[in-house]
Amino acid sequence: MNSKKIEHKDYFLPCPFCGDSEMEIVESLFEDSNDCYELVVYCACGAQGPAAKTEDEAALKWNSRLKAKK
Repeated sequence: MNSKKIEHKDYFLPCPFCGDSEMEIVESLFEDSNDCYELVVYCACGAQGPAAKTEDEAALKWNSRLKAKK
């Protein structure tokens, strides 16, 4: 698995679960993707965004997530 650390100030809203501000974009293998790797934004707390084909799409999907209710 490859990962690329991206600074929050450049791309990401804070994690809606833990509030962390540094995320990674990682390649993940999804069962429903015909053995293809897709990119997800991943937080150290274990939260991850939806699968995407590009880094920009992964960041956009992450930033579109709704904040968790407390």
